[in-house]
Amino acid sequence: MIKEEQAVRVVSLMLTWQCNLRCTYCFEDFKRSDRTMSVETAERLLSGEFERFAASEACRKGGYLKIEFFGGEPLLRFEVIREVTEWIAGLQLPFRVLLSVTSNGTLLDGPMQAWFEAHRELIRIVLSVDGTTEIQQTNRGKSAAAAPIGFVRRVWPDLHFKATISRAALPTLSRDLIALLEQGHRIAPNLAVGEDWQPGDELIYKRELERLAEWHLAHPDVEPMRLFMQHFIALLEPWSLATPKKNCGTGTTMTTYDTDGTAYPCHLFVPITHGRPHAAEELARIDFHDDAAFQDESCAQCGIRRICKTCYGFNYRDRGDLRRRDRRVCRMMLAEAQVIAPFQIRYLLALKKRRALTRFELLALQGAVQCYEQFHDFTFEVA
Repeated sequence: MIKEEQAVRVVSLMLTWQCNLRCTYCFEDFKRSDRTMSVETAERLLSGEFERFAASEACRKGGYLKIEFFGGEPLLRFEVIREVTEWIAGLQLPFRVLLSVTSNGTLLDGPMQAWFEAHRELIRIVLSVDGTTEIQQTNRGKSAAAAPIGFVRRVWPDLHFKATISRAALPTLSRDLIALLEQGHRIAPNLAVGEDWQPGDELIYKRELERLAEWHLAHPDVEPMRLFMQHFIALLEPWSLATPKKNCGTGTTMTTYDTDGTAYPCHLFVPITHGRPHAAEELARIDFHDDAAFQDESCAQCGIRRICKTCYGFNYRDRGDLRRRDRRVCRMMLAEAQVIAPFQIRYLLALKKRRALTRFELLALQGAVQCYEQFHDFTFEVA
């Protein structure tokens, strides 16, 4: 079911610039083994975050603070994860803190598993699982097969596995994800950002999404993947509002600290992705609260711009300007909307027969109807 998100702030700690895999779609092109974060730096940064969050509007609204251990591969710095987590566990914070580790999981040995299970209420592992063993090996390398999927699912049964949709995985996407769903896994798939999408890929993507939509409608007791639960409520706003809102919390509700403690709007702006040594100074001149600062003027007349998401970090990395969108993604975004909107209409109307919809679900249904009416037969050309 579609749920309204709780007020939250996300803080990521870049523990290392090193990784043990070479995934085909990895966006971190400047990995180095000598860039690591110390326990002292992590605790100093988090102490400041705790103080600011306690005085924030998000905290007053009952929100929580999410802390992500990131890399590279953060399990290469497991000792930092362990010490920082145990330090936080000893604090008496006036708000909820949730810790997570974004990992490929291949280093998660027995002693690490035992420690994580003992601290399962405070910290969890967000595991990257792209599909079957075959597609895992294609995307991530043979060692990716060693990821302990069963352990993560047993310890955190409500957790979603992170599935990245690469171009290589596209033709068999529905088969691969349905295989995971039939095994009882929860999946959070997303398109690989920065992928070299080609004209015609959107047709394959739409076909695969339609197969997934039909599977979910035939299995109403299985929670739909998060991709199918994104909403289109923004379309209910008056079209006279000329400036669409920024589509993520980069630089506002999100902050990433590099290994030396330098703050960035999110992990995609850290120099490990783009190699620019003075990025922090350039980004400090941008008002991340100003939606107008994120608009690509060449998209101003595009009919789908309110539902077309973009990654500002990738825009900065690949085109040197966080406003300049990757036009290869436009057709893929449209394909998503053209499948997800009718799916949500059918799904929510079926749900309504079993129980009353929440206020947010009713808004989501209205948004899906609006999206379908405007874009179900929409076509456009991308330069």
